[in-house]
Amino acid sequence: MELRSIHYFVAIAELGNISAASIKLGIAQPALTRHMKQLETELNTILFNRLARGVQLTASGRELLEYAKRIVSEVAQAKEEITGLSLKPKGTIVFGASPTISSILMPRVVSDSLREFPGINLRLMEGRSMRLNDFLLTGVLDMAILTNPLSSYKLHLTPLISEPLCLVGFSGQIPKGVPRSLEDLDGLPLILTPGMLALTTKVGSGKKAKLKVVAEIESIETIRSLVKSGQGVTITPASAFYQELNRDELRAQTIEIKGLRRDLVLASRTDNAHLPTVRELSRIVKMAINSEMGKYAV
Repeated sequence: MELRSIHYFVAIAELGNISAASIKLGIAQPALTRHMKQLETELNTILFNRLARGVQLTASGRELLEYAKRIVSEVAQAKEEITGLSLKPKGTIVFGASPTISSILMPRVVSDSLREFPGINLRLMEGRSMRLNDFLLTGVLDMAILTNPLSSYKLHLTPLISEPLCLVGFSGQIPKGVPRSLEDLDGLPLILTPGMLALTTKVGSGKKAKLKVVAEIESIETIRSLVKSGQGVTITPASAFYQELNRDELRAQTIEIKGLRRDLVLASRTDNAHLPTVRELSRIVKMAINSEMGKYAV
């Protein structure tokens, strides 16, 4: 059963006249008649009673019309969604970000999304980058901002911003010179997230023993409290402590060790990267990054 024949059938049934349908569809009347005869042969039934001034649906024709209308409607809707013809993207997007990035970026992203595309239902999930990466691969998330991710054929990755890392703590705890090697960090009481410890260790080719890691903590808020109470210093992008740094509560010293940077990447699944909702939200995220975090990139 051809979709074209179903479309023609609906037009003839609604107009009750093959000649009128021919004019509306821009199809020659003999061609329409031939399609209807083929459809009746395929279904082994009579769909129309031929009258002197038009046609009338049979019982079989009336039953087919209910299905045919749904088919034509759903195909039109699918075409609109898949090809991105909708002027206002809509649908649910589950978005992931780390707590630090979320606090800086997501108020702007959510606000802009609500204003431009009220039909987008944005759900936010917070977590560490490795956890968010796993959720993307398993389909729990549609999009996420990841930190230094590995490439995967299942993910579409778009670089957002590259931030230098800093030592953050009280002035008396931070070395005066710019750290240019891991040896310059010797003796510092470091409080690090597991991800930052892994990145630092990787840059140092496994020289974890030379770092004085007094605590390894997942929660950036717990690290914030410990650093503000003078229990140690942390390695982090300046943006993660922007409020404390702006109020001069803490001091930040940029680290110039090759490879020790935070690269933020916008990731979406390759099976949904082409969708209008994902494309528009990607644009909003990029604009928010430039506005809210661009000053921290070097």
